[in-house]
Amino acid sequence: MNDYKHYYRLKSRLERAQKWERNFLETEQHIAISDKVTQDLGKEAPITYFLTSLISFPIICLTFLKKRLVYQSYRKCKKEIELIQEKIKYYE
Repeated sequence: MNDYKHYYRLKSRLERAQKWERNFLETEQHIAISDKVTQDLGKEAPITYFLTSLISFPIICLTFLKKRLVYQSYRKCKKEIELIQEKIKYYE
């Protein structure tokens, strides 16, 4: 009885982790599109783009750090998915 509960909890956790992974990848695609648009606009008005980038430099640095931390969470989630799948195979 207790193994069944553990199995279904693992299944639920696996589903949540896979959903988070899908959402992360989708969000990264949207961010890549936004970055591409920003670069294209920078080509149209290079002086304005440079000044904006210079003023926003601290924010750009923090954004870079945030992306690195979120990517670390993504790698952790992928590893978690692998481990949970191994456990689920053990129960099946």
